[in-house]
Amino acid sequence: MWRRRILLPSMIAVSTLVGLTVGGAPARAATCPATGTSSDDGSSITCVTSPVAGDARLVDVTIHSTAMNADESVRLLLPTSYDTQPDRTWPVLYLLHGGASSSDMASDHTDWSENTDVESRTAGRNVIVAMPDGGSAGWYSDWVGDPARWETFHTVELRQLLERNYRAGSDRAIAGLSMGGFGALSYAGRHPGDFKAVAAYSGVAHPFGDPQGFQMLLAGSGKDINALWGDPTTTSGAATWQQHDPYYLVDNLASIPVYISSGDGTPGPDDDDPGLVNLETTTNTQSQAVAQHLADAYVAAHPGASGDPLLTTHFYSPGVHTWPYWSRELDASLPTLLTAIDA
Repeated sequence: MWRRRILLPSMIAVSTLVGLTVGGAPARAATCPATGTSSDDGSSITCVTSPVAGDARLVDVTIHSTAMNADESVRLLLPTSYDTQPDRTWPVLYLLHGGASSSDMASDHTDWSENTDVESRTAGRNVIVAMPDGGSAGWYSDWVGDPARWETFHTVELRQLLERNYRAGSDRAIAGLSMGGFGALSYAGRHPGDFKAVAAYSGVAHPFGDPQGFQMLLAGSGKDINALWGDPTTTSGAATWQQHDPYYLVDNLASIPVYISSGDGTPGPDDDDPGLVNLETTTNTQSQAVAQHLADAYVAAHPGASGDPLLTTHFYSPGVHTWPYWSRELDASLPTLLTAIDA
């Protein structure tokens, strides 16, 4: 979640913009503003750009979000055969980024395509990869004491806009790292039936297990520590925390494939930047707690079972809070995620 930005050669946005043709393929030579079908609450796609010249799969979408009352960005990887199959719908893999603690450690919708091989790994697969912005410390939630409504933006507005403008189907999988690992597990648990598989890499998976430590993360981001889910020491606040915490949502996760991984915080011999070792130790503890609780929930629902056959875990050493590990874990979990949505 909080990590040093890996600086890659900047991608120069080309002047050719991509407009939308409702129900069909993007028109490669249109200009902004884009036209298309809005979501139920009036959110709309206002512009689509091609960030890399000659790369027809990669597009950046600007959405005016009613929930956020702002323009938000989403990066898409379209299927290789998207333009040649205008009458079909496509399953969707959502990838959620981590957070950042300062302006020089930004995290956003470009992270996954810049720091992993997700584009080459999904080439030829029948899937739309959606990589939405989630804020530097948005925590994939509708905040109780702040106008931010990230959960509504992602699970309602974005879903409807993809279905109505990019022919997205109803089969979805979701994965994320750190803050995004929390978001993936929380979204899948809070919206049972919406996602057919979930993966969390170094996820902050059990915030109510250490509310004071979690609030330190919020404070480090300049946030009001009680504005996200309320005061965890009060009855109402504790209930809201638990309603978002994946540890308390395992009954809704026990029926779908779940992949959970984390390092133990030990730097490896090739880790030039060891990252935030203490945070990886925390994500390891929390991820193991959720994995065990999930396995117990499955066994309770299936008397006589020895474990959860839908659960895959990878707790590794060495391993710190950096992209090389998350890229590896994405590669390892992609077969599970894509098989679940027939991609």
